[in-house]
Amino acid sequence: MSDTDERMNAFPPVAKSDWLAKVEADLKGSSPDRLRSRTPGGLELRPLYTEEDAVDSSARGLPGVFPYVRGAAPLGGWVIRQEYGDPRPAVCKANIEQDLARGVEALWLTMGPRRGCRVLTVEELDDLLGAVDLATTSVCLEGGSESLAVAAGFLAVANKRGTSYDALRGGFAYDPIGMLAGEGRVQGGLRSRLAEVLDLATWCADNAPGLRAVQVSSDPYGGGGASTAQELAYTVATGIEYLRQLVDSGMAVEAAARQIGFSYAISGDFFTQVAKLRAARELWAKVVIAAGGELGAASMQIHCRTSRFAASERDPWVNMLRVTAECTAAVLGGAHSIATLPFDSEIGPPDELARRVARNTQVVLREESHLDEVADPAGGSWFVETLTDELARAAWAEVRNVEAGGGIVKALGSGKLVDSVAEVAASRRKSLDKRKTPIVGVSEFPNVHEDTVEREPVSPQDVKRLLRAALDELDVGAHRDNLLSLARQANDPERAPGALTEACVAAALDGTDMYSIAAVLQHGQPDFHVEPIPQWRAADTWERLRARSDRAPVRPSAFLANLGSVPSHKARSTWAQNLLGAAGVEASTNDGFADAMALEAAWAEAPASLAVICGSDADYETMLEPAIGALKKAGCPVVLVAGRPGDRAPALREAGVSDFVFVGADVLRVMTDVLDSVGVDR
Repeated sequence: MSDTDERMNAFPPVAKSDWLAKVEADLKGSSPDRLRSRTPGGLELRPLYTEEDAVDSSARGLPGVFPYVRGAAPLGGWVIRQEYGDPRPAVCKANIEQDLARGVEALWLTMGPRRGCRVLTVEELDDLLGAVDLATTSVCLEGGSESLAVAAGFLAVANKRGTSYDALRGGFAYDPIGMLAGEGRVQGGLRSRLAEVLDLATWCADNAPGLRAVQVSSDPYGGGGASTAQELAYTVATGIEYLRQLVDSGMAVEAAARQIGFSYAISGDFFTQVAKLRAARELWAKVVIAAGGELGAASMQIHCRTSRFAASERDPWVNMLRVTAECTAAVLGGAHSIATLPFDSEIGPPDELARRVARNTQVVLREESHLDEVADPAGGSWFVETLTDELARAAWAEVRNVEAGGGIVKALGSGKLVDSVAEVAASRRKSLDKRKTPIVGVSEFPNVHEDTVEREPVSPQDVKRLLRAALDELDVGAHRDNLLSLARQANDPERAPGALTEACVAAALDGTDMYSIAAVLQHGQPDFHVEPIPQWRAADTWERLRARSDRAPVRPSAFLANLGSVPSHKARSTWAQNLLGAAGVEASTNDGFADAMALEAAWAEAPASLAVICGSDADYETMLEPAIGALKKAGCPVVLVAGRPGDRAPALREAGVSDFVFVGADVLRVMTDVLDSVGVDR
C-alpha cells in the first residue's frame, strides 16, 4: 500500500461480523434483526449494508449513459420550475413576473376553462405570459381534458409573438390515464382524449420537437398512499400504454419516447425517494429498448414536485424542512426540473414569504450547497444501490402483472389497481393512527398554543363570477365557421396524424377561444368513469381531530396523575403530554404524588376534563388501583392509563379506567373516543 493509500485509509478495515457484534453489544444482547423495518408495500430495510449485499454497480454504467440509472447527464443539475394554478389570472401573472425576476427558470401552469388559472382566450393567455420569453423559458401547461385546446392557445401565442415553434421548450402534460386514476372521470371519453394525445404528440414531433405532449404523473398514486414500488409500476405501465399507442399510430419508437415525460412527487422517506428516481430511469430505459428504440431515446425526462401528501396544515413552518429534504432527494435522484411547494400551500393561496422561501430553497441548494456540481452523489452507496435494485424488481413485477391483465386502463377499470393501492393506504393509515409514522408538529411534538397561519381562500363564488364575466365576453358566433371545420376534423376517422392539432391552432390564431375549442372537441362524447384512487394527506386525520378541540368553546384539558418521583413518571408523562397535544388537549405536568390521598386532593383543585395516570411499572404494582379509585371517587369522568395493561386490563377497566395509551396502540381511536366522552362536538 502506498503512503497516499495509507493516508486515505487512516482507519483499519472492519469486518461485517465485527460491526454486527458491536451493534448487538449496544443493544444489550438483542439481535440486530430488531432494527430491520419495512417500507409501505413490504420492502425490507436492513440496518447495515456492505459490499456483499449490493448489486454489481458496474452494471449501472456512468452518469449520462444507458441505462441512465446514474442520471440522464454526466453532471448533476436541474431547472427551477415553479408551479402556478391560482384561478385568478391577475394573481398568477404577478406571481410569475416576480418569481422569474428572482431565480425561477421555468414554469408549470395548471390552467384552462375548468381547472387552475381560468384562462379562456388566446389574448388572456398572452397577457398571462406577458413577462415570459417563450424562446428562452421552458413552459409546461397542464390543461386536463382540455389540454389540446390549451396547447392550441399556447402555440397561437407563440405564433403571434413571432417565436419559432422549434425554439419552444416544455410541453403540455397531457395524461388522461392519470386523470382517470385520480379523478375517476375523463370528460369527453377516454378514447377521444387518447386520440388527441396521439395527434398532439405527432404534431409536436414534426413541428416543435422541444415540446412533449405527454407527462405521466405519479400524483394519483402517491396522493392515494400507494407504495413506492406501486407508484413506479403504474407510471411506467402508463408510459407503456402511451408508447404503444403512439408507435401503433405510425410514430417511430424514438420519436414516441421523446414525446413522453414523467413527473413524480417526492415524499419524506429520503433514501427511498432517491432510489425511486434511479429505478424509474432504469425501468423506462428497459421499456424503450424492449420496444426497439435506440439507447439515446431511452433516457427518462423527470419533473419532480415536493409532496402534498406529506405536507401539513398544522405547524406549516415544518413544511419548510420537509420540502428541503424532498428537494434534496429529487436533486440527488437526478431530476431534470423541480417545483418546491410553498409551506402554506395546504392552507390557501401562498403569500409572498412562502413563495420566496420555496424558490430560494432550490437556489440555496444550488448556489451554496453546490448540488449541481456533483455526478450521481448516491452512486456506490451499498444501501442506495441495493434499494434501487429492489425497488426496480418489485415495480417491474407489478408492471408485468398489469400488462398480463390487459394494461393500465383495464387495471383501473376492473378496480384491481384501486384495491391494491387501498390495501397499502390502509396499512399507512394504521401506522399513522398509532404514531408509528410520526408527523412532526401534528401527531408528534405539537404546539397546542401555536399561532394559526391563516390565508384568505379564493371564494368559489368569486371564481364563478370571474369565469362568467369572461364567458359573457366571448362571441362564439363570430367563429362559427372555424368551429364547424374543427368539428368535422374531430369526427373524421380518416384524418392525418397531427391534423386535428393543426386545425385547433389555426382556429386559435383566427381568434377562436380555448373554451369553445374544448367544447367542440368534447361535444357528443360521453364521459368515461371508473372508481378513482381516493386522495388524502398523511396529516389529515390528526388535523381533523385537533380541529375538534380548537372549535370547542373551552379547550379540553387533562390532569397528569403522575405517580412517584419525577424519574419514575417522567418518560410516560412526557409521552402522554405529547399525545394529548396532538389531539388539542392541554396538559401541564407536575412533580408527582406519593399516595392516592394527595392525588385526590390535587384533582379536586384541577379544572380538567380527564386524567392520565403516568408512572413506572414498579409503581403501578402498588399505586395504580388506589390512584384509579381516588380519581373516580373525586369525580373524574375519564381516566386513561399510560402503559400496556397486560393481563390486568379487565380488572383495571372494572375499576374505572376508560382506556390505555402506549406505543403501538391505536391512539387516534383512543383520543377520538376521549373527545367524545368529554363532550367535544365532532
